[in-house]
Amino acid sequence: MQSGITWKGLAIFCASVGLAGLWIGNMPSDNGAVFPLPHGRTLVNECGGCHTVYAPGLLPARSWRKMLAELDKHFGKDVSVLEPVRLALLKDLEDMAADGAFADLRLRRIAGAVPVDAMPLRITETRYFKFLHDEVPPRYWRHKAIASAANCVACHPRANEGRYGEREIQLPQQEAR
Repeated sequence: MQSGITWKGLAIFCASVGLAGLWIGNMPSDNGAVFPLPHGRTLVNECGGCHTVYAPGLLPARSWRKMLAELDKHFGKDVSVLEPVRLALLKDLEDMAADGAFADLRLRRIAGAVPVDAMPLRITETRYFKFLHDEVPPRYWRHKAIASAANCVACHPRANEGRYGEREIQLPQQEAR
């Protein structure tokens, strides 16, 4: 009676497990972040000097591609960068986008909520953002310390680390009226 295990089968199994281990080992680590950011500092250095470092997983890759193709008119400003820097940013953003190579089920759900023909450039216009912020009273968005729904760090102090956890929210004190 044969056991059903062959040396060839065992070799294929071991090779598969080994390759899967390498693949998983090369995936970006989120280090406990709610939304992982690229390992390098390019995104933080190039984008974080002007605004919150938005996690790539909050938009689909097509949105990031469009945004980086139009850096000369980025929300009314010319923020053009050298081509090697733009390509490095694009690679990181595409890989870690909601529908990117490293997207998990949660990120794929975010991507799935964006119509396939849409390329939102504002995270605040996505269904995901609106769903999570539907209970925020309009007066909070007008608070001088917030000023805009795009100012994530006003309420999420660790947003530049990709952390948007509900337990970490710190709402600014309302000014006296």
